Amino acid sequence: MSEDTKINSRSERNKTIIDIDSKNIDFRNCEHIKSAVASLVNQGQSQLILDLSRVGFMDSSGLGVILFSKRTCDEAGGSLSICGLQSYVNNLINLTNLHKTVNVYPNVDEALN
Repeated sequence: MSEDTKINSRSERNKTIIDIDSKNIDFRNCEHIKSAVASLVNQGQSQLILDLSRVGFMDSSGLGVILFSKRTCDEAGGSLSICGLQSYVNNLINLTNLHKTVNVYPNVDEALN
């Protein structure tokens, strides 16, 4: 686990917002994030919003985190949205067509509506 990755969650309007406080999502912290998502879903919180506004870089492990989160939420009858994408991450999401699979919003407020 990357020591500089902090994950905070809060509930708002029947959804759980997961704040990823890290500059990167990569092989060093992806398992930590997946574990946090799985734990929340196991607690019955399957309507998730990943706030990626602090994440400036993501590699294939980061894409794996999003796909894992989507599948985990779907299997629990919930949904996953992502928001706050910085330029590099937004380009990666579009390049891989992940935006066709996961709802993408500019910020948390839009994702909640």
